[in-house]
Amino acid sequence: MDEILHDDNHDMNDDISGIQVDDRLKKTMFDLEQHWLAEYMDARERLLSTLTEKMHAEFLSDQTKIRNELLAQFKDELESTKKDLEKKYEDQLKSEVTKVVERHKRETSQAKKKQWCWQCESEAIYHCCWNTAYCSVECQQSHWNSHRKFCRRRNKDGNNGPGPAGAPLNQQ
Repeated sequence: MDEILHDDNHDMNDDISGIQVDDRLKKTMFDLEQHWLAEYMDARERLLSTLTEKMHAEFLSDQTKIRNELLAQFKDELESTKKDLEKKYEDQLKSEVTKVVERHKRETSQAKKKQWCWQCESEAIYHCCWNTAYCSVECQQSHWNSHRKFCRRRNKDGNNGPGPAGAPLNQQ
């Protein structure tokens, strides 16, 4: 069976529908076939090249679009995170300021309850008169020369009052 088909194909090459084909016609048909195949291959290459360029351009366009969308999404997330952090730090700052203000009020209140040495500004333990106190006998004695003119205790009692050689005043 294969032999018959092979013979038929061979015969078809030699004659088309019972027509005898001479060598010039065969050569012309062969050249025409080669020319068509070459044009087909060239057209196919051009088409594939054009299609490849078009697909590459679409790919780049899609990549650019995706990158821009991701960039916009990232900027939105970054802005949101920035706002959240600013709010958080603002709240922390307010909390810290409140704590510092409260501590300042407490410390100021405690400091106001104390009296301070007129001479060196340390905490006073010896009180002379209504607005004068000292931390030590030495401070009292060194300040006495300027204070005795204004000392209410001295003026009230009518005497010299405590002096630099005198004993310490009211000790708290």
